[in-house]
Amino acid sequence: MHCGDQLSALIPEGDTRERLVCRECGFVHYLNPRPVAGTIPERDDGRLLLVRRSIEPRAGTWVFPGGYMDVDETAEEAAIRETLEEACLAVADLSLLGVYTRPGPGVVVVVFEARAVGEAQAGDETSEVGWFRPEEVPWPELAFDTTMWALRDWARRRGFEPPLE
Repeated sequence: MHCGDQLSALIPEGDTRERLVCRECGFVHYLNPRPVAGTIPERDDGRLLLVRRSIEPRAGTWVFPGGYMDVDETAEEAAIRETLEEACLAVADLSLLGVYTRPGPGVVVVVFEARAVGEAQAGDETSEVGWFRPEEVPWPELAFDTTMWALRDWARRRGFEPPLE
């Protein structure tokens, strides 16, 4: 990747993990997790917004708005942008709910609680939007483990004990 020679799986000097290393120039290619940012928008009536995915992976399932961060933005900016893209919804008053890690696919999901501003509608990557009270969340139809983990934390903060997996 640096000098054009092939990479080999090796443990670099001073490291403890196998990495992709160029034997010619010593370049180490680190495979790092990808940061994702999202919001759980909430209206004044206590309902939260979920969107139904229209793209893979997990098309047809429910998730809070979120997506990959761009290099030139903060987690908060990415969460706001993704909410606008996926739900055509502005949000304000972001507050960190939690950080959730999925080591297998290599993602770190930063989730914010947010105040919904205006009305929502499906965006380019979603087919439907829905507003739910904690007891109405479609728990069996959630897209990812991180979706479930964050929504459970959100619900518990509101005094609702979500169902077990």
